[in-house]
Amino acid sequence: MRAALERTVREEIRAGALREGVRLPSSRALADALGVSRGVVSEAYGQLDAQGFLVTRPRAAPLVAAVPRTAAPRREPEPPAPAPRFDLTPTTPDVTLFPLTRWLAAAQQVARRASSATLDYREPRGEPALRAALADHLGRTRGVIAEPEQIVVVQGTAQGIFLLLRILSARGASRIAVEDPSHTTQHERIRAFGFEVVPHPVDDEGMAVAGLDADAVLVTPAHQFPIGSVLSGERRRQLLVWSRERGGLIVEDDYDAEFRYDRKPVRALQGLSPQQVVQLGTVSKTLAPALRLGWLVVPPELADDAGHTKRLLDDFSPALDQLALAELLTRGDYDRHVRRARVAYRRRRDRLLAALAKHLPGLTIEGVAAGLHVLLRLPSGVSDAGIAEAASRARIRVPPLSAYRIRPADDGGLVIGYGRLHESAVEPATRALAKVIEAHL
Repeated sequence: MRAALERTVREEIRAGALREGVRLPSSRALADALGVSRGVVSEAYGQLDAQGFLVTRPRAAPLVAAVPRTAAPRREPEPPAPAPRFDLTPTTPDVTLFPLTRWLAAAQQVARRASSATLDYREPRGEPALRAALADHLGRTRGVIAEPEQIVVVQGTAQGIFLLLRILSARGASRIAVEDPSHTTQHERIRAFGFEVVPHPVDDEGMAVAGLDADAVLVTPAHQFPIGSVLSGERRRQLLVWSRERGGLIVEDDYDAEFRYDRKPVRALQGLSPQQVVQLGTVSKTLAPALRLGWLVVPPELADDAGHTKRLLDDFSPALDQLALAELLTRGDYDRHVRRARVAYRRRRDRLLAALAKHLPGLTIEGVAAGLHVLLRLPSGVSDAGIAEAASRARIRVPPLSAYRIRPADDGGLVIGYGRLHESAVEPATRALAKVIEAHL
């Protein structure tokens, strides 16, 4: 028994299952667990100590020593890339604006009020308090028409899209239309489900609807990403007509509608036809991506399927976080935070536009009315990917427009995000970027 115990521990150490510094059970505890005498364990530990596999000390449990392993050496991870000097990623908010004090106060308040049932398994569609608060908030700010029963709380846009794709797959859909250009992760999710991605071009009136042949369409009508255009009234009507005639589902990604600076936001497409449109929203841009809180507003006929699919995915989203968000919404703290963030982002946008006009006066800027990014157009024949690569070498992170395209196009540009660009950094960042661009013009 001693030899067997000694051999077993030695092999586990050599294989790496027992790593250096791991504390083993005391001889008494291990003897009780194995049903052997303490002497068997003490002798095995003594032999392993003598062989250099363990480090034993008086009145202390033994520790695993540093010894060569028989297993193949683990490949060390690649060192992380150095942080950029200027991060112009267009899809990222400034998380330092997160209202931590108000969030902690709301979380503490709901935790104190919560019953023991709140900590149990919860309703898959989400906490009733949050769904009611969202129905009121979205109706007031975005013109969304929905009862709380039509709202499903999800863990961000990613899970919302995943949930809808599962429903569409179960209903026999095979083709999903998307804007071209648009966010590449959406293309990846659609293809991962086995759907065909059907690209439709985008211009200054939003996505072209003519000739749309798909079972569903994913659009960003309030502020197209990354072009920045708004879906025109005529194309909204065309899209709704297509949905009625084809029976296709419209998925409205309302990702940054709260941040419109020069006039009131365009009303949500869902408010024009709640039976045909799914509205997808999130607090990733307004509060923080790490909260993983978003929502789907689905037509009544899809509500049961959406709730069932959410239960299959992960049962429900964290209840206390949902209730904290509901508290922010009902107390008005969320609206106050959005107003403060909007002021901060508008100042950054204005400074960026002024800096671009100063350092790159010959280039056109689009998509300035809303969101956290602008599109800087480049002359025909200039490689936006080449400029983005050169900018990366200069420690400036900025994606090219071509990175978001499905079909190649002649027009190029840089999608410049200012969400994480502090006001004091706008001028030096623009000056450094202009230096890189001028070298390629």
